[in-house]
Amino acid sequence: MLKINTERNRTLVQNTSYITILQVFNVIAPLITYPYLVRVIGRDMYGVFITAQVLVSYISLFVIWGSDSVCAKYISIYRDDKQKLSEIFSSVFVGRAVVWLIGLAVFLLIVLLTPTYRESCLIFTLTYGMAIYDVLFPQYLFQGLEKMKYATFVVVMVKSFFIVLIFALVKDSSDLYLVPLLYSIGYLLGGLFSLYIVFCLLGLRLKKVSSRAVFSLIKESLPIFASDMITAIKDRFNILLMGGLIGMGNVVIYDLGMKINLLVSKPTEILRIAMFPRAAKDRSIPEVRKTIIVSVFISFILVVVVNITLPFIGRFFLNEEVDLLPLRLFTMAPMLLSVSVLIAFNVFVAFGYNRYVLNSILITTGFYLVLLICCYMTHHMNSLMAFVMISMVAYLVEFIYRVLKFKKIANQMLSER
Repeated sequence: MLKINTERNRTLVQNTSYITILQVFNVIAPLITYPYLVRVIGRDMYGVFITAQVLVSYISLFVIWGSDSVCAKYISIYRDDKQKLSEIFSSVFVGRAVVWLIGLAVFLLIVLLTPTYRESCLIFTLTYGMAIYDVLFPQYLFQGLEKMKYATFVVVMVKSFFIVLIFALVKDSSDLYLVPLLYSIGYLLGGLFSLYIVFCLLGLRLKKVSSRAVFSLIKESLPIFASDMITAIKDRFNILLMGGLIGMGNVVIYDLGMKINLLVSKPTEILRIAMFPRAAKDRSIPEVRKTIIVSVFISFILVVVVNITLPFIGRFFLNEEVDLLPLRLFTMAPMLLSVSVLIAFNVFVAFGYNRYVLNSILITTGFYLVLLICCYMTHHMNSLMAFVMISMVAYLVEFIYRVLKFKKIANQMLSER
């Protein structure tokens, strides 16, 4: 028994380490080429590619359909049954391939009907190739089997591939088309390599699937998809609007702010993930409060460091002097998220109050859309600061809702004791 527990603990530590490496690399990889691409192809043209990426990410949401978590659960349950694993993999693969093809038609229609996008039709079309990765790469399989080393190896290999080629081949603005092309080729090769792992190393096979099996997975994944889609509207819709309203150059500045926030939030995210099992097991309000205090302290230190170094960061990544006030305001977001995201997972989910997570997302997104409509109708959506303010108010609403619900849960649990 001791040997089994030791093996399980070793597997847990290994997978946690690979997940951490994967998350950190996913944040850092885009920043490696960021200043180079802004300098050689220009901020406006790079903004076109970022906008195309965001539009593709919406299609990817439909391709994945929130099924990663659901499928990882079933993979974990049937991990010793290769027949069942092959059936699950085949159902997901076929379902995602069909949605990818439908998504291509929808994507091209959106591009052709939007004048700003239509001018860069080739860039948008080449960028769509990145979505093939969501069809070919079975992260849910590696996660469910607790073999995240495969996922980490493939992702690091793929992104390193196109990072090297971007520096080698992209030399001026006329090479812009190479950026989405290299990304798409890299993701395609990574997807194909992951299939080699699935078929040759894990011994799975493609099987004939029934429409009932595919629709069953779609139905079970629907709540997660709805949550992901609502969150994506709040977090990414600004970029799609900004390109046409205030210029592609501002898209790059806003995107840089998002990447800085993601990097600053990563340590507190790792803390949240590490503390989640204990929160779910102990359901201790004092322990959660201590975690929140540590999370806020870490975020505060990192936000201060970022704001001190922001002039250098701006010049390095944007290759020119820009108004830093919108970025300074935007970098305050991790302070709010360090509390609201931790409450969402380590309290609401861990304590069994899942409905509060969805409610907070619905309320925040509704508030965000109302703000967008009001700003648009009053002609105030004409600057980068306006979009940053809308996002920050949305984050603040989410923060207030979750803190109030946390206090309610804490008071209830403490009174019961």
